[in-house]
Amino acid sequence: MSQDPCYSCGKEIASGQSFYEDHGVKVCINCFRNAKRCQKCKFPSSHLSKVDGFGYVCEFCYSSFSKEEGMSCYLCNGKIWSNSSHYADHGKVVCQSCFKDAKIRCFTCRFPHVVKNIKGQGGVCEFCLEKNLTAESNLESMLKPLQSFIQKFGHEISGKPNLLWIDWKLIIGMQQEKPDNIVLTFFDELVRYCYPVYYLKGLYYVIPSIPRQWFMPYMAGQMVAADLCKKYNLFHLRGNSPFLDLARGWSHWVAYNTARTLKYDKPAKTISRWPESTLPGNFQKFLAMSEFRKPTEIVEFAHENLEFYAKKYL
Repeated sequence: MSQDPCYSCGKEIASGQSFYEDHGVKVCINCFRNAKRCQKCKFPSSHLSKVDGFGYVCEFCYSSFSKEEGMSCYLCNGKIWSNSSHYADHGKVVCQSCFKDAKIRCFTCRFPHVVKNIKGQGGVCEFCLEKNLTAESNLESMLKPLQSFIQKFGHEISGKPNLLWIDWKLIIGMQQEKPDNIVLTFFDELVRYCYPVYYLKGLYYVIPSIPRQWFMPYMAGQMVAADLCKKYNLFHLRGNSPFLDLARGWSHWVAYNTARTLKYDKPAKTISRWPESTLPGNFQKFLAMSEFRKPTEIVEFAHENLEFYAKKYL
């Protein structure tokens, strides 16, 4: 007893023979093995048609594309069909081709199109150019609340902090012993190795262009570092000693808490893991304490032990 004929070759499919079935039709095992597949539904068709911006599809799927609105690529305005790979950020979508063919991407967010090259950093897209903080930004409205915020951690920075916006390679050189061995292209790689805001000898060094949600927590942490340096007559917190390890861990913990308080989820997650060096000091100790101690208890612990270690090791 025969089955329905094969949709592709027209030959009858014998009873008990394996076959493929979809779209209400059957395809014999021989045609299934030799036919190319639809890039949308995987149907083994011998009549594939090309849909621009998507690929080759079967006759059953082809008609659906004429009804689908889809999305438009922000860069080339080409159609991005549903289920197609694409890049999305800043409320825009970019097709896979434009993303792949981009010669340069934004240093901050990796957007595959830049409108300006910032000296000492790299390309910047139109969205980060508008939002990122630079030497020309008015920071007073952000720094004053930040100074008030770190007071609850027992630190006080008065007046206008001296910020110097410099090449990220110089900043990474201040913090890593072998900076020339570090190869990176984007901001999310940079923060794995160093702080994009770093206090040293009375100055806060900042990379040339930085998003607000990253600047605020790192600046808070370095304000704490600056206050500790002033209190204990130090140029910086680098070096190996119980005091310096605790001091760096404490400033890093304040940075982490600042990100969490401001609900900057991505910076908070990053700060809890990086940089890959001794820069965060005893941060993990404070992180573990936060699971079972109140914030006021942690603040008391930090200052009591900093004073104790300072007398013993400085």
